[in-house]
Amino acid sequence: MNKDILKNILLILLLGLTGFSMFKYVSELMEKYRLKDSLIQAQDQITALVQERQNLLQNIEKEKELKEQLALKSTNLKSYLKASKNRITRLLHDNAVTKDNLEEAKARFSILKAENKALIDGRKRLYAENEQFKLKLNSVTELKKIIRDLRNKKHNDPIIGTEGNRGFLIKDGQSTAVERVKIEVIPAQTKE
Repeated sequence: MNKDILKNILLILLLGLTGFSMFKYVSELMEKYRLKDSLIQAQDQITALVQERQNLLQNIEKEKELKEQLALKSTNLKSYLKASKNRITRLLHDNAVTKDNLEEAKARFSILKAENKALIDGRKRLYAENEQFKLKLNSVTELKKIIRDLRNKKHNDPIIGTEGNRGFLIKDGQSTAVERVKIEVIPAQTKE
């Protein structure tokens, strides 16, 4: 009996151990399948993350290219703005010069207009005087009177019409003497 009990105990122990091992094996197998599922999910997540990383890297590259394009565009716009400012400054300067020239031209035009009016008035006056002189010179009595006045004036004022130095050697700080010209006469050569 001892042996039977021992066998039974051993058998129970072996059955318990087998049951425990089966239980442990099944639980390990289930754990293995759970870990496989987790591994597959992790690999899917890794693949998704790698894909997302690639997309992000592509987006970053696109952003860099866009940033470079914007920087280039910004540089072009800055140079265009600078050129535009220079052009506007030059146009404003030209405008100021043009305004000054216009004001000067207006002032000259006003002066020329006034001079033109004075010349027209002078011409009218001369024309009227000319008509008066024609009337006087067409009349014989008036002509005789004018000739008589001129003769009297010539006799009364002998200085008018007199040329020369009037006896002055130096007048107004300048010599009145005529410079003498030396003339040399060279006889022509004759044929002998």
